[in-house]
Amino acid sequence: MIWDWSYAAEIMPELLWGVWITLLVTAASAAISLFGGLLLAVFASVSGRAGQFAVRFLIEALRGVPILVLLFFGFYALPQIGLTLSSYTVGILVLGIVYAAYCSEVYRGALLTIPSGLRDACSALGLPKLVTWRDVLIPLAVSKSIPSLVNYVLLLYRQSALLFAIGIPVLMGQAQTVGYERFRYLEPYTLAGVLYLALNLPFVYVLYRYKAKHDEKHI
Repeated sequence: MIWDWSYAAEIMPELLWGVWITLLVTAASAAISLFGGLLLAVFASVSGRAGQFAVRFLIEALRGVPILVLLFFGFYALPQIGLTLSSYTVGILVLGIVYAAYCSEVYRGALLTIPSGLRDACSALGLPKLVTWRDVLIPLAVSKSIPSLVNYVLLLYRQSALLFAIGIPVLMGQAQTVGYERFRYLEPYTLAGVLYLALNLPFVYVLYRYKAKHDEKHI
């Protein structure tokens, strides 16, 4: 099979639409995962053993089930018990909640590295717990977590390709559709790979720049 440039140009608008949908679902899922992960980590830190056990159980459950199984359960099984959600809602919620479990572990690790003396100093100054968490502990934990969180957003972005399995026209889904309609797959999948790589590069650049600045501060 020979590469057909005219065919490649013809399918580009459909692939670019897939790029747009991929960016939208990635942004929405990332917002849920970053915020949800922080809530889980804070809740586990301030709750008792029962709360910590509940959070631990939830995290391990979410990390132990393949994302594709959760997508199919949300899209095909939930309607049979009377809960019907759109494919976009299912896809964004599944990716967001699963990656919230991963992000919560990052936040938890960052919170553990904060010296206990800092909490004691906040108490000595008479800061309320809410203010201590909001203005001191959470900003520090987020700052320490950024490189790992960017990595997880990258993973989430790549996992968004799975959403084509429930009919969401992400880039992978668009490549599959145009290839099936014309019985020609070389150009769609090649272009999809190139576009995924091109979209990946800004994340890598941001991560590289942050690590460089972080290293400069600690030289």
